[in-house]
Amino acid sequence: MNGELPTREVMWNITHVWVMYVLLVPTMLIAGYGLYRRLIAWRRGRPENRFDQPWKRLQMVFQHGVVQQATWRQRFAGFFHAMIFWGMIILTIATTVVFVHHDFGLPIMQGQFYLWFQSLIVDLFGAFTILGVSLAAARRWLLPSKQLVHSWEGSMILVLLLVILVSGFLLEGWRIAATNDPWGAWSPFGYLVAAMSKSWMSVTAMQWAHVVTWWLHMALVFVGLAWAPYTKLVHPITAVLNLYTAPLKPIGAALKAIDFESEAPLGVNSLAGFTWKDLLDLDSCTECGRCTAVCPANTVGKILSPRDAILDLQKLSHT
Repeated sequence: MNGELPTREVMWNITHVWVMYVLLVPTMLIAGYGLYRRLIAWRRGRPENRFDQPWKRLQMVFQHGVVQQATWRQRFAGFFHAMIFWGMIILTIATTVVFVHHDFGLPIMQGQFYLWFQSLIVDLFGAFTILGVSLAAARRWLLPSKQLVHSWEGSMILVLLLVILVSGFLLEGWRIAATNDPWGAWSPFGYLVAAMSKSWMSVTAMQWAHVVTWWLHMALVFVGLAWAPYTKLVHPITAVLNLYTAPLKPIGAALKAIDFESEAPLGVNSLAGFTWKDLLDLDSCTECGRCTAVCPANTVGKILSPRDAILDLQKLSHT
């Protein structure tokens, strides 16, 4: 080390980086179109003011979005959901740091910040995210629950996340091993991959494995970004919007007495009867089944699933 400033070469072993930026353009166009479609679908709803008292709304986002307070009501599901959520937040911040450091030429990924955050904290949270995704997969595949919708989409999302995360650790480990990174131990799980790789791979083999896996990793990330607005992967966006625009009055405060003698239609009998907030709520559903699990009618054996009703309306709103 000898007084060297802790850092690393961002694009080590990678050439023709411009290809990544070229591929990023259609990726963002596809993702942008998906978000645009959802926005147009929401705008079909009736107007409703849900942007008053911004400070209180931001508090709700922090309480239920960042702290995950409501999710923790189910301990096991809340545990792995929080690990995935917080892990992805940290990994997104880390990717942004790399972007600013490399593409804007601002040397922020160095020194103590590089060691403590970009190496140690990011490495730990990456491992937590893998654990969270693995527990979610186990719950879906090994401990099947009637509460979940067992779709190919849900399984593919978990596989995609797991491959992206594991390949990220492989890339880190091979770089540490091939370059004899003097600060490699600050990334404990990457360092473990490096130590294991050294026992059976040559430096040349690690370089080849690294470059192939790097492009595969990048392609899968771009696939995930482009695919997200068309799947449940859009949930981080819709969930935050759902929380920010949630009602601020106590539950039941907005209920009004029903005049059964009136000729006015009762309830909603078409999509036109929903507000834009109602349509946003439909898109915020991730098929978790918590609403059905606490439904009194469903609990006593009636054939009623609020979740399935929401999913049917969700599909109808996008036709």
